[in-house]
This record gives sequence, C-alpha cells and structure tokens, in this order.
Amino acid sequence: MVIIGLMPGQLQKNILAMDCRSAHKWHIGRPIAPTKTVWWMMAHRITFYCFLFTMLLAPLPFASNRPWSETLLFTFIGLILIAEILTAQGSGQSDKQFLIRMFPGLIIWIGVAAWAAVQVMPGLSEQLVHPLWQEASDIIGRPVTATISLDPGATRIALMRFLSYGAVFWIAARFCRNHDNAAQTLRWFVAASGLYALYGFIVFVTGNETILWYDKWAYRSDFTSTFVNRNTYATFAGLGFLASVVLTFESMGRALRGNETMQQFTGAIIEWFLTRSWMPISAMILTFIGLLLSHSRGGLLSTSLGFLVLAIAVLRTGVIGKRLGYGMIAAAMIAGVAGFNLSGDVVLKRLSTTSATAELRGEVYARTVDAISRNPWLGTGYGTYEYAFMAYKTPALSDLNWDKAHNSYLELAMELGVPATVAICAVFLWLFGVNVSGLIRRRRRKNYAVLGIAAVVLVAAHALVDFSLQIPGFTVMFALIAGLAWGQSWPSDEGRRR
Repeated sequence: MVIIGLMPGQLQKNILAMDCRSAHKWHIGRPIAPTKTVWWMMAHRITFYCFLFTMLLAPLPFASNRPWSETLLFTFIGLILIAEILTAQGSGQSDKQFLIRMFPGLIIWIGVAAWAAVQVMPGLSEQLVHPLWQEASDIIGRPVTATISLDPGATRIALMRFLSYGAVFWIAARFCRNHDNAAQTLRWFVAASGLYALYGFIVFVTGNETILWYDKWAYRSDFTSTFVNRNTYATFAGLGFLASVVLTFESMGRALRGNETMQQFTGAIIEWFLTRSWMPISAMILTFIGLLLSHSRGGLLSTSLGFLVLAIAVLRTGVIGKRLGYGMIAAAMIAGVAGFNLSGDVVLKRLSTTSATAELRGEVYARTVDAISRNPWLGTGYGTYEYAFMAYKTPALSDLNWDKAHNSYLELAMELGVPATVAICAVFLWLFGVNVSGLIRRRRRKNYAVLGIAAVVLVAAHALVDFSLQIPGFTVMFALIAGLAWGQSWPSDEGRRR
C-alpha cells in the first residue's frame, strides 16, 4: 500500500497530471494500491537515470575510444533503448506526435545506415564492388568475396557506432520532451563537464603524467583530462562551457524575474550569486581553463564561434533582459581575455605557427579529394579511410599513419560517397532548423534551443579541421545535448493552445 503524498516528487506530479479514467480514478490522500501504470512510470524514471549515468560516464575510460569501453558503452545504449521503448509504452505515453516530428531526421538516418549495410553485402555486380577486390583475387589466385567496402569488418563497426549515436539522440529527445528531465539533464551535464575539467586540472598541475592510472603517452604538455587527444577534449570542454553559460543565464533570469526596483534587483542578484550560481559558474571557469590549456587552435576557434552565436541568440530572442545580457556577455569576454592572457600564450604561438603535421594536412586533403573523385557515388566503405587512403599516399605522407583525414566531411565523402555525406549534413541542418524554430515559436524556455544552435555550430565548425565526432565518448555527449535541445524546441501543449 502506498500513499501518494509520500511518493517521489516527480512521480507525484505525473500521477496528479494523469486523467482520472486512465489512472483508475486516483483518490489522493487515501492509501491505495499502485496500478501497473505507476510501476511502468517508475521503471521509465529508473531508465532515465540509467541513461543519464551511462552518458556522463562515457568520457571516463579514454573517451570510450578503446574496443572494450566502446563495446560496453554501445551495449548499454542498446539495452537502454529497449528499456525506454518498453517502459514508455507501459506507462501510456503517446508516440504519434513524437514520430511525426522526428520523421525527417529519422528517415535520413535510417537511409544512411541502410546504405552502409549495402556496402558490406556480398554478391553485388562487378560494376558496384571495389576494383581492388579483383586485384586481390588475381594476386592470391582464387576468387574472393567482393563488396563495395574495402574492409567489411571496419564498416560493420562504423555502422554500429552510427546506429548507437542515433539511438542516444532518440532516447535523449524522448526523455527531454519533459521539461523536468531536460532541466536535470542540463544540470548534470554541466556538473559532469566541470568535474572532468577539475580532474584534468589536478593532473595538469601535478605534472601531467597520467590519464587515470595509466602513464600518459601523448600530449604530455597539454590538458586532456580523461581524453587522449587534446583536440577532442577541447571540443568537449567547449560544449561544457557553452552549456554552463546557458545554465548561468537561465538560473540568473529565473532568480531575477519579478524584481522591479533597483534595491530588489541588487538583493536578488547578490542572493543568486551567493547561493545558486556556484555550480554553473565553477563549471564555466573550469571548462574554459581546460579549453585554453589544451592548446587546441581548432577547439578554441570553434568554441569562440559557438559562443558568438549563443550571445547573438540570447540577445536577439530575449532569453534574458538585454541590459543584463550585455553586462553578462561583457563580463564573460573580459574574464576570457584575462584568462587567455594568463594561460593562452601557447595557443597564440600555435595560431601564429604551423607544425610539420599541420603542414601535411593540406596534402592529405588534396589526396582525399582525389580519392573522392575516383568514386564519388559509392565510396570505399564506411570506416575504411585508413586502409583506402594507403593507395593515395605520396612520399611526403608515407612516414605517418593517416587513420583520420582531420576533416570529417571529406572522410565521410570518401567512405560513404558524396550523396550519403550530403544526407548526414542535412540531418545537422534539420537539427539547426528545429532549434531556430524553437527560438521563434516558444514563449518560454528558449535557453535549450539556444544551446542546441551553439552546439551544432561548435561541432560542425570543428569537424572541418579534426575528428572529434569519431570519438565515441564525445559524440554520445553531443548527441545527448542535441536530443535535449531538440526535445525542448517544440511548443508545449499549453503554448499551442495560447
């Protein structure tokens, strides 16, 4: 027997919002036996926390960029996807409207995944399969199973990643239709990004010799937290920085709402600063320090672009008052310049000079474009860049193993073909469009749409010069934020009625 008044707050809200007939005519205040619907709702809530916990731990084991951690992460994602669908159906939630809204992105995502699956199918005509298979057959003197992909195993692994990232976005979007879930997800993400930055800072000031309990084998002079690659961590820190700025704006706007006189305003802002601001502001400072100390040029520039878009969106859409918004953005820029002067000298040197590896990127881009022109429609197989690029290496590139193109768009075009790459870019444009629509159509809670726009700009810009989207621990976090912003970019039922 359960008394509703003693139930958890969110569950109590859900129960009180239910229709009496579907809830079997609840009698508030009397001991009653929970129905199946309540148990399903509780299971759905537990699934949400499992999902959030899994996502926030994804950057911990080397950003899940090792076979064992990647496999474990994707296994949990698959199980959570099944659990979310089952518990949502049991709790009586409607999916029709969600599916209609999701349809454009879903159909494109499934189409690209289907094409990647076709790339590993045997028995295709000789005009479709890659010609290197015939050369291999001639060399070994017997027929081989020819496919479009040069490495079917690598393509299957890449397809698993692709589907898992889509599943994270799907789950996040479904959960974050509820504002309480969205608010909790944003707070937890900001706190987690701050904690990862704090850990990285402790490691950095104590010698920067380890990642977790392993000796550091790369980027010994750079801040990388639990990541191996400094550029990927810089993009993650930039995402955490943008989220902490949005949470700070949202928290301050809520605290100052309704204070009309200067005395009330001053008192409210002092109370907010002393009692409620410590978490987002601490995360903002820590992630910005981590971004600077990573010494990543691409990460810094793409984050700056994301912050510029965020500032414009905040001021143009009235997420907070313009006077307060200008003041906060000016303070953030002053703090940023001060922090940059203290620790950004290495970044300035890297911005003014070009390393030997960076000089070779132009050659890599040119050879990748050449490979794309040889097979622009079919590609070499999703996830096969490292193997396919070997045939296009010049003597200047032969000393290094180029397993990434350092440009996600070119790499995708070489692996999947130009049409599939255009389709993936269309998904990003769709996300951006839904977030912009949220800014225009929503009356309240526009901060999530602002974050979604800034995050898409940050990630899309950094993908021009690096491969952060190919690191599982980062990409699932971006998918989490993208799903959160998407879920909160649609007008609420109350807003539509108004």
